[in-house]
Amino acid sequence: MAKILIIDDDETIHLICKAYLSKSGHTIATAFDGPEGLALAESFKPDLLLLDINMPRMSGFEVAKKMKENPATKEIPIFMMTSLKQESNIQRGYDLGIAEYITKPTNIAHLKLRIEKFLENKK
Repeated sequence: MAKILIIDDDETIHLICKAYLSKSGHTIATAFDGPEGLALAESFKPDLLLLDINMPRMSGFEVAKKMKENPATKEIPIFMMTSLKQESNIQRGYDLGIAEYITKPTNIAHLKLRIEKFLENKK
């Protein structure tokens, strides 16, 4: 199964995603802000990153930009999960090279299916 990194400042998101995705056999790591997440991405080497936009210290947009600029992390696919639904934010995310833009509140079963399908197609 896949290694998934969740970078989000909301502990509830961590708990729900970790519980649900772990049951499917995925290995989950979590970070609560951008700097912590960037460091963990290099050491954990996830197959997929679930990334919030609105976080303290560094926005998800900044994290995505830094991930794509770093040779060690640029190939990690990013799913942005956010409450920001404006088209300009969605476009900005895709312009940064993200794989998916998912709005919150997220149906966890639907998220799991999207992750599974993405990982299957990536093989």
